[in-house]
Amino acid sequence: MSRRMNRSGTAARALARAGATALGIGMTAALALSGCAQSDVGGSEAGGSTATTSPEESDMTSPSPSDGEGEDGKLPEAAEMEVVAGSSGRGLPPGLEGSTDSTAGVAWSPEPGLLYVVTNGSSSCPTFAEPQATIGSGPGDKSADVAAADGMLAVTLVPPSDGMCTMDFVPTTTVVEAPADADTGQPVPVMLGDKGQVQLLPRSAEGEPGPVAWLDS
Repeated sequence: MSRRMNRSGTAARALARAGATALGIGMTAALALSGCAQSDVGGSEAGGSTATTSPEESDMTSPSPSDGEGEDGKLPEAAEMEVVAGSSGRGLPPGLEGSTDSTAGVAWSPEPGLLYVVTNGSSSCPTFAEPQATIGSGPGDKSADVAAADGMLAVTLVPPSDGMCTMDFVPTTTVVEAPADADTGQPVPVMLGDKGQVQLLPRSAEGEPGPVAWLDS
């Protein structure tokens, strides 16, 4: 009887150890499968890609826009603009002498029938001239009471746009077409908007600009 009980106890302990070993193997397998599942889920959420953004790439920014333009970058230099009615440029064309006292002046351009109208003022809020001069009072030029019979050229000036303007004093040149037969080689009176009247002198030589007739300051 005692021997049977000993054998039974020994068998029970053997079975217990076998069960524990099997349980440990099962838990290990379950953990391994769980890790694989988590790895698969992470890969599917990342679209199957393991690429990452390096700190160098995340710190890169797009290049800033060019700052090369001036305040009135839309205007070419007057020395480079085309001498046709309506063209405007910053500064003075070749052959013209500037003024630091007057606000406006006019001269014959090298091209027959075309005038250079120069206005001095802010470079960011320039004053331009209309591309066509008239005989007598120009359109909108209410202050210039000039009759056509007087033979006076009338140039209409366009007021500068509203806004913040720089406090500099630089020339802006506009090419203006004179009426037919106005370019006769004789002095011609010119009314520059509502600023005043000047006496325009002829060119000293063909193919060269004439002297600038500046308004009195």
